[in-house]
Amino acid sequence: MISLATDPKQIILIFNSDQKSHREIRAYAEAADKNLLAIDISKEKVAGTVWTEIADSLELRARDLIHTDHSRYIESYGKDHDVDCNGAIKTLQKDPNMLIFPIAIQGSKGLEVKLYNEMLTFFDADTAAIRIP
Repeated sequence: MISLATDPKQIILIFNSDQKSHREIRAYAEAADKNLLAIDISKEKVAGTVWTEIADSLELRARDLIHTDHSRYIESYGKDHDVDCNGAIKTLQKDPNMLIFPIAIQGSKGLEVKLYNEMLTFFDADTAAIRIP
């Protein structure tokens, strides 16, 4: 079980290593040259309270972590299956494939990483190459 503590010098990445795109986004997170806490939900159980904290960091409700309009969800649960906050947490705990996009958190800033380049928002600007006249 994990407790979520946010640090502005650390990136927390919640991902599923069973999904190729999630593994690739983890590689981007590792390249940020910051402390990385990678939480692989296919191997580690995340407590319901932590899922709530994760949703809060994204300014969402826990139920919004499940993309019910995504084909993967529809194939597994049907088109008309709705989920509440408790159901979403239980779904994520039992079926890690329902985390469609990895989630990156740094300090109080959270982001569902839908595209690889979105991880760049967690990189510090490289000022070594900047020359001041």
